[in-house]
Amino acid sequence: MPVTSDSGSRASASRISLLLGQTPFPVEVLDREARVLFANAAYAKTFLDDAVCLGEPTPVLPETMPDGTDRLGVLKAAMTQGLWKGETVLNTTGSRRVCFRLTVFPILSSDDEAEFGVFYEDIQREIDTREALVQQQNLVAIRSRQAQMGELLSMIAHQWRQPLTVVMSLIGNIQLKAQMGGVSPDYLTGKLDRISQTVHFLSETIDSFRNFYAPTKFKTEEDLVALTRRALELLGPSLEKVQAQVEFQVTETPPMIRVFSGELVQVALELITNARDALVAGHNRPPVLRLEVTRDQDHALLLVENNGAPIPSEELPHIYDPYYTTKEGSPGTGLGLYMAKLIVENHHGGELSATSDGNWTRFTCRLPLDGAS
Repeated sequence: MPVTSDSGSRASASRISLLLGQTPFPVEVLDREARVLFANAAYAKTFLDDAVCLGEPTPVLPETMPDGTDRLGVLKAAMTQGLWKGETVLNTTGSRRVCFRLTVFPILSSDDEAEFGVFYEDIQREIDTREALVQQQNLVAIRSRQAQMGELLSMIAHQWRQPLTVVMSLIGNIQLKAQMGGVSPDYLTGKLDRISQTVHFLSETIDSFRNFYAPTKFKTEEDLVALTRRALELLGPSLEKVQAQVEFQVTETPPMIRVFSGELVQVALELITNARDALVAGHNRPPVLRLEVTRDQDHALLLVENNGAPIPSEELPHIYDPYYTTKEGSPGTGLGLYMAKLIVENHHGGELSATSDGNWTRFTCRLPLDGAS
């Protein structure tokens, strides 16, 4: 049963007992000095092993909140603002640490002496859900990166194959000339120069892929055209393999945006990869990939279009769902577009959308020019 002290009016105590006595939420009423005037049964059951000590300072409301506000400061803020809310971790019976949402509000008694009601809402399950969601997003990000790493390794192998063949051919020529005794200094110098140039190209290829995965902690001002070209260069060999006709249109003044550059390259890479796969599945001739970087008032736009296999209207609303893929029989993970949308909308305050009319499928990436997120 709820209890009250004699310091509160009987009418006020009666109303409080009626309204709050049976609520499942722990509730207490404090005076200006944060002394307990009332506590319901849920309060005692949740926080105390012994009886409520009326007239004593509250043993539950923290002396200092996580934001640094002290206990009396909370009451003052509630009186001034009409309501104060905050979250903190409290000790409960059984030595459990539980996160609560606190709501503090003023109550005026018949003699106009302020008292304060405090509601304690257990939000531990909500916090656990939040943490589980963050963990799931982190796991999805890791798996997406792993899948994309496999794609990039395949691209590295493709880009390295021809230069390595050139190097082996040059070495073979030098060895043959040496066996025949006809290696002149000029001949050797020329061949070694070719080998050096080829090795330098291989090194630049590795740098391109390594820099793509370099983490960036801060947003930087970037040229959206340059970021898109970077992704296009990484995917160049695979686009050539499917004989894609690439059309890249840009505005006269490339839009500058504040972004996490590595993440935006990842988005462009995913959209172009998605278009390439659609071109393979669509069998249209010629297969066309159109890219456009432009402006729309206070936004920069990246448009990626293809004339490959369309996205069925019933599947279009689900293409951003994690692990959802329309590429049956392919090694697709269903994470790429999910991560792209997460990066564009959650990390950059933009919007990623898609349309498919049967002949052309278009992805539109809208990013605020001021970089606000």
